[in-house]
Amino acid sequence: MPSTVRLKPFQDIPGPKGHALAGLLPEFNADPLGFLMNGFQQHGDLVSYRFGPKVAIGKTILAAYHPDLVTRILMESERAFGRDTDGFRATHELVGKGLMTTEGPYWRARRHILQPLFTPKRVARYTELMAEEAERILVEHKQYEGQEIDLHQAMMRYSLRVVGRALFGGDMDDAEGDLHRLIPEANRGIMARTTQIPKLPLSLPTPTNRQFVRTRAGLYDLIDRVINRSGSAGSDHSADNIVSRLREARDPETGRALTEQEVRNEALLLFMAGHETTAMGLTFGLHQIGLHADVQQDIADEIRAHHASGAGAAAYAQNRDTLGRAALSEGLRLFPSVHMTERVANEDLDLNGYLVPKGTSVFLVPWVTHRHPEFWPDPERFDPRRFVGRHDRPRYAYFPFGGGPRVCIGEHFAMLASMVLLEALLRAYRITSHDERISMKVLNSIRPDSDVRTTFTLR
Repeated sequence: MPSTVRLKPFQDIPGPKGHALAGLLPEFNADPLGFLMNGFQQHGDLVSYRFGPKVAIGKTILAAYHPDLVTRILMESERAFGRDTDGFRATHELVGKGLMTTEGPYWRARRHILQPLFTPKRVARYTELMAEEAERILVEHKQYEGQEIDLHQAMMRYSLRVVGRALFGGDMDDAEGDLHRLIPEANRGIMARTTQIPKLPLSLPTPTNRQFVRTRAGLYDLIDRVINRSGSAGSDHSADNIVSRLREARDPETGRALTEQEVRNEALLLFMAGHETTAMGLTFGLHQIGLHADVQQDIADEIRAHHASGAGAAAYAQNRDTLGRAALSEGLRLFPSVHMTERVANEDLDLNGYLVPKGTSVFLVPWVTHRHPEFWPDPERFDPRRFVGRHDRPRYAYFPFGGGPRVCIGEHFAMLASMVLLEALLRAYRITSHDERISMKVLNSIRPDSDVRTTFTLR
């Protein structure tokens, strides 16, 4: 940072004041999305939030909402900005050491091992598997044609099967109940640890800590059972599933293979992230499509024309320039599965003309940036054509999968799985959503907290 630059002091960054003792924590916990959106609307693109008392254990966190600030923070991750935040540490406590919970040399080595497993070309190999599971969902729901179903439950089941088969090579239907209990518990545990002031060691047997430890044990027990049952834990490395490929992979610099513990950690992290991202993206995206009959009809016509041209379903799903993909992208704009992420300043730095001290945490909030009116006119309106053709928006006006060096490696997988299901569903059915809005619970991700009432009607 040039010494000639005169920066405004950190305490001058605008933001709500909060209570003397609790700060803004009660308001944040009560309605995180509304709280952060209100902060942006009242105070602008860089906002200061104090959580906890003004002195001692309290801390001030910034939120950067403008795409230019988001770009800088994401692109300078692993240099000026790190991941050693409260949420990052809580996730590490729950699921162990892996790609998503480390940084520095360990993270770079792990990225070199995992990235080749998730290139668009490699992910395309799972298209047939995804199509089989999409057809399975359609067959299972044919008996409910014209009746009200829970869209979210159907999308969770599809995602579970696709991600489970891709990772482990086997069916996970009998694990559905455990997973649908454990993953929300895990999300609640991470949120509780993240917002806990002061932080209490997990060895202290508080009710929250005991629940956190039980959830962690349950997740590892489940992932061990799935790996062992699928046959992926033996010596057979020929199966084309991700766990087998993890065992075959070698660090390109050292030639080192992953240990069984490291394989288990990565499998658990990939499963939790992939299952949630795909299911939530489909639930919220299809709900919006079910509310907008004109958009839905245009997508169905597009699919029909695609097949009439002689191209197959796989080609449509892999095409990035369709209205169908634009509709899913617009769904992720309005309802990003990961509504907020966090970085920490690794050094004193200039952020928007303010002196930000080393150690300051910074929120990046897709939920808010995706509604920035400078880049998204009428931001609450569902309009897939925002994503059709060329546009002049900044790169990080839209970042549902993060960005920079830490961009989600599962982005291609999640979008392909979503497109395969969208194509199969809209080719066969009309979707009707019965509720204007989905009631949500907000933890470290967003998800419905009640049935997403939907009807599939044969075309």
